[in-house]
Amino acid sequence: MGPLMPALARAFKRAVVHVERESGVPGMWWFIMGVLSRRDGISQGEFLREHEVADPSRVTRTAQAMEAEGLIRRERDTEDNRVVRMYLTDEGLRMVEERLPRVNEELRRRAHAVMSEKELAEFQRMLGLFAEAMR
Repeated sequence: MGPLMPALARAFKRAVVHVERESGVPGMWWFIMGVLSRRDGISQGEFLREHEVADPSRVTRTAQAMEAEGLIRRERDTEDNRVVRMYLTDEGLRMVEERLPRVNEELRRRAHAVMSEKELAEFQRMLGLFAEAMR
């Protein structure tokens, strides 16, 4: 693979730093809140499988911290007590609605500083192909 993997890792780490700086919220929190804004009530297990998060205990600890801050609530599934579902609270939803557009705009602005809209779309397409190839 040569220098591709270090370049991808470096770009991802830098993007997370910008997300955290712009939002004032840890990157993993944004990841979870972004998913919940599209799919409220997802179980922690579904989240792990669908987003290929390797460390289940990290998701549990992060969800517990977010719950303590009032951003999400976690509930046992009524049909299967082993399943824990995550939901955005009103405060979490407010944060997503207020801050996420600003964070996304900053990332897009930075990307457009070095890529056109067409190049960015192609880059996203190619990253999707690369992700599929790595399954």
